[in-house]
Amino acid sequence: MFFAKLHPLLVHFPIGLLVTGTLFELYGNFRGEKIVAKAGSFNIKFGFWCSIPVAVIGFFGLMSLELKDEFKPFVAKHLLFTFSTIIIFFCVILLSRFRYKTWCNVLHHFLLMVGLFTVLNAGFYGGELVHRFNLPAGIGN
Repeated sequence: MFFAKLHPLLVHFPIGLLVTGTLFELYGNFRGEKIVAKAGSFNIKFGFWCSIPVAVIGFFGLMSLELKDEFKPFVAKHLLFTFSTIIIFFCVILLSRFRYKTWCNVLHHFLLMVGLFTVLNAGFYGGELVHRFNLPAGIGN
């Protein structure tokens, strides 16, 4: 139960880094402001590395909860978008090394936008689990 209560407290930091990093990098690249793009790239890398332990804590927290049928679809979508976010931002970081090629640059920007979509959806479904279904406080008390 400890991990289930810890996860919602920690998850906001990597979400904030990934969202601001994506917005900064897209804005900086499209407006030609290299410093803003570099700050965004840093936020994305830092947010990605911070998201790994937070996801592991969330997984341990999920294992300590009794899953009821009413919120299983929300848990499934939260997991889907969470793992998609981690994989997409891993690909973004890998592609950033080859951005001198045009097709890599286009794919990099596309994955940034898809990553922004997935991180926001993971946050939405996680917020629904906490606020609509009162997880983890509503279980085991």
